[in-house]
This record gives sequence, structure tokens and C-alpha cells, in this order.
Amino acid sequence: MATGVRPALRTLALILVAGIGIATTAEAAGKVPGTLIVRDALTLPNHSVRIEAQVAVTTAGPSSSGVVLHLQIDGKEVATGNTDERGQVSFDYLAKMRGTNVISVSVDPDAPVAAEKVDATLCVWERRRPIVVVEVDALIQPAPASAVPAQSPVMDTTDDAGPMPVPEAAEELSRLTQYYYNVVYVWSHEQGPMGHASSAQVRRWLGAHQFPTGFVATPTPGGLNATLDALKSDGWTTMKSGIGSTRGFADMLLQHRMEVVVVPELPKGELPRKAKGAKDWKEVRKKL
Repeated sequence: MATGVRPALRTLALILVAGIGIATTAEAAGKVPGTLIVRDALTLPNHSVRIEAQVAVTTAGPSSSGVVLHLQIDGKEVATGNTDERGQVSFDYLAKMRGTNVISVSVDPDAPVAAEKVDATLCVWERRRPIVVVEVDALIQPAPASAVPAQSPVMDTTDDAGPMPVPEAAEELSRLTQYYYNVVYVWSHEQGPMGHASSAQVRRWLGAHQFPTGFVATPTPGGLNATLDALKSDGWTTMKSGIGSTRGFADMLLQHRMEVVVVPELPKGELPRKAKGAKDWKEVRKKL
């Protein structure tokens, strides 16, 4: 047997045994597996913000209503709540200082549902600071043409198994946001830039590749247009600029009277007339 194969098999065996043990423990405790969903939240300093969470039960069993959830902000527990008949719960939290905070939601240990704790981001911004809207597609290297599309892209890994970031995108975006912009991450199509990845998986990918912390907008049925309208209706009218890689993103931002930079620049004739093109991320700052 080749060197390294036997240790790998032993590791796989340990993982399988551990998985069986976890499943047996869960069954003995009468719990059913579930998934926690938590959205990023955006508010002003000294303003109350509503943080929403949902429990989705993946198999037949106890109802997802009445499940006790715990809310932590930066590691400190601040509230508990019971889910409604849809498995949803809302927490109201007073955000005092400008900056970003880590939202953590977990299922109570005595609940009939077992789910992993989920983190999200609470962005506490001042309205006067400009916002740059960034299309996540513009941060991801295109897959090689010969690659076979995965049914479910790996988003929780930091190695080559997951999508690779565009070179220098994280560094250049960090420079833009260090002193001037706040960043909102979006995608133009309902499926998302990484297959059927959730906002939480996109958030983890951004963090794993050192992109600046920002507000990850959860896709809505109305797509990017509805996302931008919702932000504007909440008073975030300083969205003046955007960075993306697709014609659809550029067209949508131009409809909202925003300036937009497309990177890499689209082929001649495909770039909208009022959009700006950049050959790479190093040129983006010069175009904004």
C-alpha cells in the first residue's frame, strides 16, 4: 500500500466512527437534525435592530415551533426566544457603537432539534459614509473550462477544494474600505455565485480569504433590484458606486443611477456605455 494511504484510511475510519457515535447519541436523545439560518443585520449607532433567525428541520419529527434559541453578540448572551410555527424568531437589540459585531445564534441544549451554531454580522454604520456594492462573482476566479461542475460546491474549506479568489481582489477592496467605503456584498442571480451556497457559506468564504467584513445581502425573490430598493427604503441612500463582473450587474446599478466598474473589462461592445472597465483589481481604485 502506498505511503500515506493507510493513515488516510485510519483517519477516514475514525471520522465514520465519530459520525456514527454522534448519530446514535442524537437518536438516543430523541433529537432531529436541523439547520439554523441567520441573516446579517444593518443599523445605525444607538438604534434598535431586528435580528432574525430560523430553524429548518431536515427530517420528519418534532415541530420546529417552540424551539428555544440563544442570541449572542460578540460572545455575550443578550437574549433568548422561542420560534413560531414557521420556525422563526426575531430579536430586538440596541446597537450602541459604530463598527461590526459578531452575531451568534444557537439552539438550546434541551431543545428537540440539534443544529450547529451559526454566526452572522451586525453592521453598525453611519449614513454619511458612502457604500460600495460588490458583486461576489467579481471576487471569484472562473472555473477552468475543463472542470466538471460540482453538484454542491464546497464552501466551508479554505483549500483548493473551494472557489479561488481573484488575485489582489481582497487587498484592493480592503484599501477601498479601510478609510472610505462600507461594503455590501450581493449577487445578481438567485442561485448565487457559488451554486446553492447560503449567505452563511459566502460569509465564511469571504472571511477565509481575508476580504473586508461587510454586509452580506440575502438574496430576495426580486433579485438584485429588490435588494437595492430595500436598502434605499431603509435609508441607505449613500450607495453611489459598485464593482462587478457581469453585464446584468452593471445594467442594474446604472438603472439605480450608480457608477459602476466592471472587472475584468467586458469585451468590446458588451460594456454598457456609462459603465467603466478595469483590466484587473489594481485599476479599480483609479476608476471610482
